[in-house]
Amino acid sequence: MPRRQAAGVLARMSAEVASLAARVLRATVAVAGPTPDGGSSGSGFFIDAGGHIVTNQHVVDDVTPPITISLHGGGTALAGVVGVDPIADIAVLRLNGEWPHHLSLRRSRVRPGEMCLAVGNPLGRYPESVTIGVVSGLARTAAAGTGRPHYDLLQTDCDIHEGNSGGPLVDVRGRVIGITTLLDTESPHIGLAVPAETVRVIVPELLANGRVDRATLGVSVARRTVTVEGKPVAGLEVVRITRPKDQRLEAGDVLVSLAGRPVRDAPALFALLGRERIGRATPAEVIRRGRRVAVSVIPWRLES
Repeated sequence: MPRRQAAGVLARMSAEVASLAARVLRATVAVAGPTPDGGSSGSGFFIDAGGHIVTNQHVVDDVTPPITISLHGGGTALAGVVGVDPIADIAVLRLNGEWPHHLSLRRSRVRPGEMCLAVGNPLGRYPESVTIGVVSGLARTAAAGTGRPHYDLLQTDCDIHEGNSGGPLVDVRGRVIGITTLLDTESPHIGLAVPAETVRVIVPELLANGRVDRATLGVSVARRTVTVEGKPVAGLEVVRITRPKDQRLEAGDVLVSLAGRPVRDAPALFALLGRERIGRATPAEVIRRGRRVAVSVIPWRLES
């Protein structure tokens, strides 16, 4: 490719990236507030014209409201908390008034290798920072604290730091593909984001109820493949039961289906334990001492 033509391609790409960043920045905010330990800072973005802001739950955890929002252009405003979900690590805040600049969630699947931008407030000192990279991987699992691990996270090599949490990870059209959430503890170059699919499920629940109700079987599980009648069967081994009197599951059972749906991994099980399962008898199939056994379980409300 001739040098002049190559320079023209690079110039057009640079201009497009700068234009994309400008559009995303208008809808991105910095989030801060006092905590018993001194303070918290992070990022967020407008999800609609009604003043609703999406961020991470851990950004506003222990923050004494109202929460300070730094807007594009340097203005500030105070926000209240609409709802939080510690398990998905998502929170919704709200500013009064109409806010014309907001971001939409992407509906189509994300592919490894796609270019993306991360926008936010790294270290709480560099607002409206933009970094560029690619989607490095899908369906990652990572632990943050002592709670349930995060599943199905996006991996990116966009340069993100503490303070980017809650900010948007967007594709080349400016659609949100994830919420930047954490860094791998062993590498500053592996960033992780809650995918848009999760945001699309959780945010409406928070807007409607202020919380997300989930069911639980009260068990700890681990992936396990067993042989039944000469064939391998994938499922989840029950390694611990927290409320043995309430269930018909036994330690050592391998759970292979719930409500007629296969459960080959923990995310598949959790996806079946929604609000509608709380208190309802639900059929399950387990492998118990080498045999298939049908049982009925009654999930109860998970206290998050």
